[in-house]
Amino acid sequence: MAKAFYTHAMWRIKPENEAAFVEAWKALGVAFLALPQPATQGTLIQSLTEPALFYSFGPWNSLEEIAAMRSNPEAQAALQRVRDLCEEASAGGYRVMAEMGGE
Repeated sequence: MAKAFYTHAMWRIKPENEAAFVEAWKALGVAFLALPQPATQGTLIQSLTEPALFYSFGPWNSLEEIAAMRSNPEAQAALQRVRDLCEEASAGGYRVMAEMGGE
């Protein structure tokens, strides 16, 4: 396993803010790329049956990298811009326990 830790979030967007949310999430990615130990991959998915429901996730090399992101003022400001478009948001850190398939 190349990356052993992930962050994962659920986002329920305020009505008619889907496009603005996607743009804010992309800007969050730019902030993450600017970190001293950047997250270089992230995925945002949208529910096919509930257009206001999104999930995002991305790998990190270590818990220390996640902690550094969470204490970085620029990353937190970008994250707040994403949260401001939400009715509900929850995020957490996770550890990889098993995988299947792959390259």
